[in-house]
Amino acid sequence: MAVMTAEPIKSEQDHKLYKRLKLDNGLDVLLIHDPEMEASSSADGDARMATDADADDHDDAGSSLQGDSEEDNESMAGHEDDRQHVKKAAAAMAVGVGSFSDPEDVPGMSHYLEHMLFMGSERFPDENDYDSYLQHHGGAANAYTEMEHTNYYFDCKPAALHGALDRFSQFFVAPLCKADALEREVNAVDNEFSGVQQDDGSRLAQLRCHTAKEGHTYRKFTWGNRRSLIELPASRGVDVRSALVQYYKSNYSAERMVLVVLGGEPLDVLEQWVKALFLAVPSGRGPRPVFDHLGRPYTGGRLHVVPAVKQGHSLTLTFQLPSLFQAYRAKPEDYVSHLLGHEGRGSLLSALKAQGWASAISAGVAESGYERNSAVFVFEVTVTLTEAGLHQSPGLGLAVAPIVFSYIEMLRNAGLQRWIFDELAAVAEQRFRFAEDEEASEYVSRLAASLPLYAPEHALNGSYLHEEWRPELVTEVLECMTPLNCRLDLQSCAFEALRKEQKLLFASDVTVSTEPWFDLPYMALPLPTDILRAWEHAPSASSLGLALPQRNHFIPTDFSLRAPTVESGKDARAKQAAEAILTAVPDLSAKADNEHEPGSGSGALQPLEDPPSLIADAPGLQIWHKLDRAFKRPIAVAYLCITPRSAYDSARTAALTHLGLKLLQDAVCETAYLADVAGLQYDAWPEGMAGIELKVNGFSHKLPLLLEQLVHALVGLKVDAGSFTRNKEVLLQKYQNANMHPDRHASYLRLIALKQRMWRLEEVLSELQALTPQSVQEALPGLLQDTHITALIQGNFTAQDAFEMASSARKALSNGILLASERSADRVVVLPTGTLLHRAPVKNSEETNSVAELYCQAGPSSVALRARLDLFEQLFSEPFYDTLRTKEQLGYSVHCSARLTHGILGFAFVVISGGHGPVHLQKRIDAFLEGVAGKLGSIDEAEFEGHRAALIAAKLQKDHALGDEADRNWEQISNRRYNFLAREEEVEELQRLTLKDVQQTYETYLKPTSREARRLAVHVVGKEHAEELSAAAEPCLGTLKPEITDFRAMEHYPAILGQMPPIAQD
Repeated sequence: MAVMTAEPIKSEQDHKLYKRLKLDNGLDVLLIHDPEMEASSSADGDARMATDADADDHDDAGSSLQGDSEEDNESMAGHEDDRQHVKKAAAAMAVGVGSFSDPEDVPGMSHYLEHMLFMGSERFPDENDYDSYLQHHGGAANAYTEMEHTNYYFDCKPAALHGALDRFSQFFVAPLCKADALEREVNAVDNEFSGVQQDDGSRLAQLRCHTAKEGHTYRKFTWGNRRSLIELPASRGVDVRSALVQYYKSNYSAERMVLVVLGGEPLDVLEQWVKALFLAVPSGRGPRPVFDHLGRPYTGGRLHVVPAVKQGHSLTLTFQLPSLFQAYRAKPEDYVSHLLGHEGRGSLLSALKAQGWASAISAGVAESGYERNSAVFVFEVTVTLTEAGLHQSPGLGLAVAPIVFSYIEMLRNAGLQRWIFDELAAVAEQRFRFAEDEEASEYVSRLAASLPLYAPEHALNGSYLHEEWRPELVTEVLECMTPLNCRLDLQSCAFEALRKEQKLLFASDVTVSTEPWFDLPYMALPLPTDILRAWEHAPSASSLGLALPQRNHFIPTDFSLRAPTVESGKDARAKQAAEAILTAVPDLSAKADNEHEPGSGSGALQPLEDPPSLIADAPGLQIWHKLDRAFKRPIAVAYLCITPRSAYDSARTAALTHLGLKLLQDAVCETAYLADVAGLQYDAWPEGMAGIELKVNGFSHKLPLLLEQLVHALVGLKVDAGSFTRNKEVLLQKYQNANMHPDRHASYLRLIALKQRMWRLEEVLSELQALTPQSVQEALPGLLQDTHITALIQGNFTAQDAFEMASSARKALSNGILLASERSADRVVVLPTGTLLHRAPVKNSEETNSVAELYCQAGPSSVALRARLDLFEQLFSEPFYDTLRTKEQLGYSVHCSARLTHGILGFAFVVISGGHGPVHLQKRIDAFLEGVAGKLGSIDEAEFEGHRAALIAAKLQKDHALGDEADRNWEQISNRRYNFLAREEEVEELQRLTLKDVQQTYETYLKPTSREARRLAVHVVGKEHAEELSAAAEPCLGTLKPEITDFRAMEHYPAILGQMPPIAQD
């Protein structure tokens, strides 16, 4: 008999129903009923159960076009009037064992086992059955291995939940772990490891594991690779399959597991399903292992110096705290991290910036199992160093450490402040109270991982709670933050130069050691006693300008909703006052309540939700607005696109714009940090020919204040010499580090080839290097000369609010107007028929991975073409992955999807591999494409109909949050296409599509031998296959284009722009 536990506390916005129970085998279960999710009747469910068990599905639910936010969803009925948004069902299982429990003779065992459970079970022996079933029913699956748990999760259409649970349950009942699959899947693990060997974060994490105390569970290699999983065990006489099966039987026990199921069925139905499917999970191994007896993993007072792959330098001070899971109601570590990571006036970062030694800081206990576990909480303060900060005496970045300890000492001496805790508690309560829905799979995965950490009633709000002010715990945290309990890690691209610098500090040469798994050189340096003593008596806080933060005036207090009380008419006096703000455009009109009336007539499409309304269109300003009535939360999103006449007209302008925005970020840092703490975020970025995009989102109460301050800071920006030096250095590093990942490099080269105007990174970098404070100050006014502003204000604001916010920005940007018709538009190259080939070496000379990206251009976007390409992706993305990744083991990352580049549609196939060069990868992509003709011929009507329904469901996916909808609307506005019915139109087109239509699309655009195919192959060549760069290109690969700029001389498509709707009327 299942045992019930307390019902969890939920927010007032959460209409889901929850039920927590423990099965007879000890399995901890949380069931969630979402009333907004369409659920099948019990009779349908019974029929479905029988059908699912016999299903033989092989295809994948396609993802949508790049840049869209449609997601998989419930399938719709055949009639247009039945269209509706539907959510996804999902489930997750967190198994209470992870990498800390790996056996010594098989490093990486937990991660390896996670992979193997996907490879078939006794009940469903086909290796691809689980993935294929989910993909065919609009879903997907994934998993990750943590230090103390392993998390498996999936989502799917609600009607397919039982069938998915049936397959999922067998992971934990009777997996096969077949010997032949072991060999193939170890390649996948090895490829995954090869993909992170040049990742600075992964390298530093492994160094910390390697240098932990002998015998401590931190001293692990958790990734696993061929050497640790095959070669090393074989040398020790270990049968890996037997060890893997034994590890599974010893650790995968029901009482160590937490299952979360989210569906549309009533809770009692979900309970019946779970009992029927999961009571068979074996039990009896006892509670999950804990490691609270092991103590601290590191010896303090030591500095480790390690090379960075990317340009830049960072110093991390690591403090070892006792495990604080039991103190989740008080969260003392949050109090300290809030203060050490603060960026306001008097903060540690402000002091370091004033010295010219740092450009950024982060502080706290991260959420991963490395930082939070039953043995220890690891509190890290990471300082991004400038060149001056790196070399400032005594060198090795150590000059920043005494300032850190000065701040910590100030916190001790100033006394613990209840008002600071109360601010944190208020903000956390507001975030929980108005929390928006998460993606279904993310929600269940997060809950499954966190449920063991909290009391049953706090299952949902445990991570938000700040209900106990316990200053003694804060004091305990601060007492742990001493030089002797501090491990330091310096990661720098100047490793070789630092070897010489350390000689001056330590008066001797230090042996360079090597971490064996990543082959990573490092220096381990015990810090001199005199330095540690000096840190214990660091300079006074007042001498450094350090102080406690000011009270946060951005914390919202008004949570009223505008939608219920808004009137349909406009207040004439408010309109007159608002229009007076904008003297340059006096004839603006607005619509107060944004009630958009869709077009009438027998053939008119009914929108899934009301689109935004154009409430003002005048010289230099367009304002779009939508008042939220769906999400019913006091939040909003404001977008501004500021397009100057000179936008992106040269590489120098691109460099100036980007540096100017970095200077803006620095200028508003102290203000923006207070806003961020209070639930208001902003971002500002260069957007090519569109100019500058600015986004502010969060609680609506203080959003206009932040937006106003940002715009005025942009207009009044002054170049401070110290800020210029720091930010130019940061930006130079950013450009130097771009394209370090081979797959991103390949995409960048494709876009450089296709876009009419896209300055190469090298061009912008050269211009950036030449900039001086004086030249930037002189150029800044020109960057905002003759501007056009496009604004979207969506959420908890009336049209009048939106009008005033955007008009105020227009008034501030008073240095001339650019008419809407004068804005430039992006254009795209028309690829010639056949295949063009461009190849380039990897940017990081030590990178072993190569990439082949094959792009097939289709032409200007239309509803029909987009629907066909999306349906092709739906049909073949999973077979492409299964063939090239699972069966041929070409690499860990294999994917294909439609592409939309400034209104031009195409389709890209990408394979990343550490074991094969791009030549072989492209040949295998083409071999797959040649075989598509036969696969299309074998698809029957029922299978095709299932895939079409899954894709339609994806187009009708319900938005989880206001930001999802606003982002989609902004995409239509900023790209000037204005088709807010794009999803609805494609759904209508999909309903008409036949398999013959897809075959014709394949034959025309995607088949390698098609005379109409226009293809671009991009090869990014890793160091293991460098010979391919100089070899003659085989004819089957295409015509070699050595210079990427050669593409710009080709014919271009005209700009693809839509028809802007008229201004909304009252």
